[in-house]
Amino acid sequence: MNQNKLVELCKKGDKQALSWLYQTYADKMTKICFHYVSDRQIVQDLLHDGFIIIFTSINSLHSPEKLEHWMGTIMKNISLRYLKQCSSTSTISLEEIGEDEAPIDTFPSNDFPSYKTMLKMIESLPEGYNKVFKLAVLEGLSHKEIGLLLNIAPHSSSSQLSRAKDILRKLISQYRIMIGLFILLSIIFIQIWLYTSKKTITTEQSIATTQKEKEQKAESILPKDSIKTILNYAPTPPRYADSESIRKISKQEVILQDSVAEEKDSIKLSNHQLTENQNTKERKDFYSIYTPKQLSNNKRIWSLALSYSGGEKQINSHKSRIPGDISSGHSKEVLKKSYHHIPITLSLSLRKKINEYWGIETGIQYTYLRSDFTVIGDSYSENIQKISYVGIPIKGSFNVWKQRRFSMYTSAGMTLDIPVKATSEELTSENGQIISQKKSSLYPHLQWSADFGIGIQYHITPSIGIYAEPNLRYYFNNGNKLNTIRTAKPFNMTLPIGIRLSW
Repeated sequence: MNQNKLVELCKKGDKQALSWLYQTYADKMTKICFHYVSDRQIVQDLLHDGFIIIFTSINSLHSPEKLEHWMGTIMKNISLRYLKQCSSTSTISLEEIGEDEAPIDTFPSNDFPSYKTMLKMIESLPEGYNKVFKLAVLEGLSHKEIGLLLNIAPHSSSSQLSRAKDILRKLISQYRIMIGLFILLSIIFIQIWLYTSKKTITTEQSIATTQKEKEQKAESILPKDSIKTILNYAPTPPRYADSESIRKISKQEVILQDSVAEEKDSIKLSNHQLTENQNTKERKDFYSIYTPKQLSNNKRIWSLALSYSGGEKQINSHKSRIPGDISSGHSKEVLKKSYHHIPITLSLSLRKKINEYWGIETGIQYTYLRSDFTVIGDSYSENIQKISYVGIPIKGSFNVWKQRRFSMYTSAGMTLDIPVKATSEELTSENGQIISQKKSSLYPHLQWSADFGIGIQYHITPSIGIYAEPNLRYYFNNGNKLNTIRTAKPFNMTLPIGIRLSW
């Protein structure tokens, strides 16, 4: 593929062309950065920043044959700007860099976000940060020039550029975390599937072995043929015995035969009763699968739960007075109202039973928060704030009580919530007409929380149960200035309700 065709496809946003561009020139651009900066981690950041600029500003390249030189100039400017900030500048012209020189070090680039993802990250920056970032990085303007264009102070431009870069780095880090979580969860589910398959095969083999042992035991119950010897025995009368003696012996023989017959009947009856008792026991064992005793003494150590939980909504409102126009001289009354909707959380958790009482639990959960802020005065202003989190809980559980189909337990642990999407929609209207409407992205911080709960579960079958687990949760202060229900009410109560599958 020639350079003209490559540049044309990149300008159209072709993903394969952009990927090919990165893979082709990444090593050479790394080499350029390494000639200025020796720190590997900083070079990685500079390379990422440089390719973000290249992908977003390639439409400004008018001469495709100068693609490599244009990219090298961008990398050089980024490196020099970094050195200038560190007050240690060194310059090496691009002509001094040979085509066959290898970079000092390389690093894997598989985790580099896609073109579409990087564009979304840049466009999601707040409006002020977005403008300063494009003017400083894409156009190469100084902070003094940016200040004149945007009518802001030079130090404000420098501050906004620094914050814009920090936000981009955080977004890239969150992107990597999400990829890692997806891989981790995939591995966990594969292991669960393998474990379940292995246990099914083992159970089938165990059932076959148990059936064989029962057949052997039934054969061993049959009595030994000792009655035949007794029946064949008959006392022989003396050769010269008289008739009286013969009659006595005959009488004794009859008595002996009667007693032997009775013994034979009793043995048969005993064997019949033993066989019947065994069959009765087997039937009881078969039907005891669904008895409360079996439910309470099962040996299942893994469980997978799917739950839904809500919380408490919160509504606050207060009136205040602000100064009026100079002409009127009267103050105006303004009503401010905040409405925090009920948080919605969906959880998928995996629990392992350590022993009869203790267990450990982890998983993944999705949380959606919404808050509406309104200001009512001469005009009407509304701000709708939406935040989505992906959380990773780690808990310990303790079984307190079991009886028939019911069981009770306690749980306690920590949860890390990672923000994945946050937006703000602002609407201003006056006399029923919309004056302005604006949508922007928000950047909440990571959120840690601790919780303690008491759960009760009802076993529908040995492997399926429904449960409710009311818990108390406290959200730690993460230094974020966003107003949410977690900042307004850090200590609250939730009620997860779900279904649990055990094996």
